[in-house]
Amino acid sequence: MSIKDKTIFITSNEPWGDIWYSKQNYAFELSRVNQVYFVDPPTKRSLFNWFKFEVRSIRVSENLSVIQYDHILPYLSNWFNRLNNKLVSKRLRKWITEQGIKDFIFWSFDPIRLYNPKLLGAELSIFHCVDYFYFKHLGERELCLNSDLLFATSKLFLDNYSIFDKPKHIVPHGISEDEFTLENDKKKEYLLDLNDFGLYIGVIDHRMDFGLYEKLITTYIDTPFVFIGPIRVQNNEAFVRIFEQKKYTNVHILGPKHFKTLKYYIAQSSFCLSLMDMNFHMNTVHHHKTLVYLCQGKPVFSFIFEEYKHLGDIMYLSNSHDGIISLLGEYLKSGEVGDLVSDRISYAKKFTFKNIIESAGKIIEEHQATS
Repeated sequence: MSIKDKTIFITSNEPWGDIWYSKQNYAFELSRVNQVYFVDPPTKRSLFNWFKFEVRSIRVSENLSVIQYDHILPYLSNWFNRLNNKLVSKRLRKWITEQGIKDFIFWSFDPIRLYNPKLLGAELSIFHCVDYFYFKHLGERELCLNSDLLFATSKLFLDNYSIFDKPKHIVPHGISEDEFTLENDKKKEYLLDLNDFGLYIGVIDHRMDFGLYEKLITTYIDTPFVFIGPIRVQNNEAFVRIFEQKKYTNVHILGPKHFKTLKYYIAQSSFCLSLMDMNFHMNTVHHHKTLVYLCQGKPVFSFIFEEYKHLGDIMYLSNSHDGIISLLGEYLKSGEVGDLVSDRISYAKKFTFKNIIESAGKIIEEHQATS
């Protein structure tokens, strides 16, 4: 791994916890051979912090710590936002200096805060875009202007930043090498009393196509459907019937699980689902859990995301409800032909963090050599 023996600060708009997104995965993988500080998003704003600014450091492992702090000023206008960002950045820089930290990389996944890495004293700064943000946040434009490198998980995201004269590179979603192997004792620990079930993993919110999920559930009533992830209440009739009224006996709602345990549930499943509401533009590019499904060789029924449109030979793809229902029906009736399991695993292995971070490291080295 070419990014080695560095100190890296990673910012995320989602906090450290059991539910992992790209940011948490990058932090975990980079901490294997680097000292990583994962900077949680602040949860409070208090003028009291003007007088007493506290940085809390929570050690997760030998090389990984979570950093927490609170905002100083209320959000009243862009002017207050910029002033708050400046004050907080300077206080954090003082804390970083007091810890004896020098020559660190600032790797931001958060377009909302700490959007001027120079104020923190970073040796190198990266903005890594993993979603459409639509320039709704003041910090996104500022962060692009103040970063040395712009990374994105898709060319579609990078195209949004064509106005910025900065080096731009595709650094895609990755998967840990841990996700390809299962420990026998843990297989028993996470064993479900279900057979031949379909599985959805992810946040259960407005981005899902609840109408299609309900059609699948009611069409294939003898097939169990398992949902794993935090539930965010939605004003949607199908959502209410499935997740609040719990109307369907073939639905099993398990709630959130730690990211590192998900592979044990995936391994037990018959098939997996990546059916997001394609009316949301942000849903048209990719679905992070798809790679997690594929590394266990599982059949994935999905709408045609931009990043996966070439994978019709190893995934079941359609952009219509009827198409997905038909594909699943044929699979349940006849199964699969050919060794698709190994093909899926081989595809997923192209995106191991070892490979992704190696590529990112070469980009960083080349940039530093020419700047």
